[in-house]
Amino acid sequence: MEVSLFFTSNFQYIHSVNLTIHMIEKIVWLGGDIMEKVVLLLSKGLHAIAQVILLAMTVIITFDILGRWLFNLPIKGTFDFTQIGLSMVIFLGIAYTHAVNEHITIDFIMDKFPKRVQMLFNSLVNFVITGLLGLLTWNLWGNAQRLLQSNTVTGDLGLPVYIFAIIATIGTAVFALTALLKAVLYLQKVGNKDES
Repeated sequence: MEVSLFFTSNFQYIHSVNLTIHMIEKIVWLGGDIMEKVVLLLSKGLHAIAQVILLAMTVIITFDILGRWLFNLPIKGTFDFTQIGLSMVIFLGIAYTHAVNEHITIDFIMDKFPKRVQMLFNSLVNFVITGLLGLLTWNLWGNAQRLLQSNTVTGDLGLPVYIFAIIATIGTAVFALTALLKAVLYLQKVGNKDES
């Protein structure tokens, strides 16, 4: 009787642990879907803002050149806007570029390895990218605080530079989240038997 009671209680314990593990797996997969949607939405949103800035830069530069050439009247602040706009285009667009795999890659060596090794390597690379971008985000945030305290402004327009440093920090943080998401997704593909 004691032996059957022992096995029954242990079986119930093991069953409850299995249910708990199963529930945690469901939450992680659901959370992964939510994280994937949020990161993609953020990167797409920042990319859209970058496109608007690029369009504005194109229009301002065009009118500046026409104004300078036709009327000898350039637009004041074109240099400031172009300088800041270009950095914003880069920082806001880079996360989406990574999300859709549009970065330049040289993979002629990796193509010779099995798919699982490629996925493992891609996961490792994305974890390294996440770590480096985490450090960059931290340093950009510190730089934004220093620019705020020193009240640094642009030369022609007098715009506070810390605002653009904060925007660059946000773009870098979203890039880090995108790399983290890709690292996890590649790692999940390594564990999936169907992907090899």
